[in-house]
Amino acid sequence: MDKVNMTQNNNRRVFFRIYDEVNLFYHKIDQTLLTESQPATDDILSIPSWPADIERVPQDRVLELPKLEKVLPEDMTPSLHFDENETRDVNISASGMAFNCEDSLKEGDYLAIRILLVSSMEAIVTYAKVVYCRNSDPNETQYPYFVGAHFINMADEDHELLVKYVNKKRSQQTWVRAFILAAVMTVVVAPDVVFGLFFELLHFLFEHFLESLHLAFEFIEINLDKLIEHLFETDLHQTQVIVFYIIASFVFYGLYRLGRAAPPFFRQFKKNQIAYWSRKKASLLFYWREQSVFNKIKLVAIGVAAIACYIFFGM
Repeated sequence: MDKVNMTQNNNRRVFFRIYDEVNLFYHKIDQTLLTESQPATDDILSIPSWPADIERVPQDRVLELPKLEKVLPEDMTPSLHFDENETRDVNISASGMAFNCEDSLKEGDYLAIRILLVSSMEAIVTYAKVVYCRNSDPNETQYPYFVGAHFINMADEDHELLVKYVNKKRSQQTWVRAFILAAVMTVVVAPDVVFGLFFELLHFLFEHFLESLHLAFEFIEINLDKLIEHLFETDLHQTQVIVFYIIASFVFYGLYRLGRAAPPFFRQFKKNQIAYWSRKKASLLFYWREQSVFNKIKLVAIGVAAIACYIFFGM
């Protein structure tokens, strides 16, 4: 038994676990830091360089900002202004978490951990004890190691926050999965109806879009005619010529601006999509790797059974 004030849980699976994307910062520390009389959060419940106008950060945390330097070196002081592409996949519960990391840690190592829950912008800081460290598949992730850690000395408010967050995300994920399953089953059972309704909806939206453009053009043209006649006292032919060149000028200028903006936009869009699907692929591989052999067999069997039923009864 370690000589630290830690909340041991012989069965860490009593807490629900979810797969999520978070911003994670950690630093290996000496066990002696955990033996102090003050709670663990007195030393690490601070995040230097956070903007003072971040309303989601509690004020009592802001007052403790200078203390983090006792635990984390200068280059580990994060900011809330993070890049979305820097998030990493984790398997997290109120008792511990598993995550990919850059460092080769050992069983029994202690970490100071700061977790930024991206979807709620809430920060949790605590200590953790490494339970295992395995090599990662380089084809699955950019991180060479996969670590499981058990939270220790977590403040009650952080524990309560994490429990609520996990339960909320679990409920959301359940509804999303149920909706996706219902959508897939609808497509499988009645593909002709689904695709027919889909194309009818596209046709309806396209028709109304063209009609809206036509009405907008007519409105602009009529008002320009009246304005030109009033300002320059022109006849009908002259008014129509002037309005034509004014509208044509605006159209060509709009096309020019669109041509200038389109390539950078599509390059950035392509970059974001590649990063997004890379993260999603890593998340699915992460989820698959965390499943037991029995669960993997069960998932494959369900997939094969669904495909077989569709081939024999749905087609």
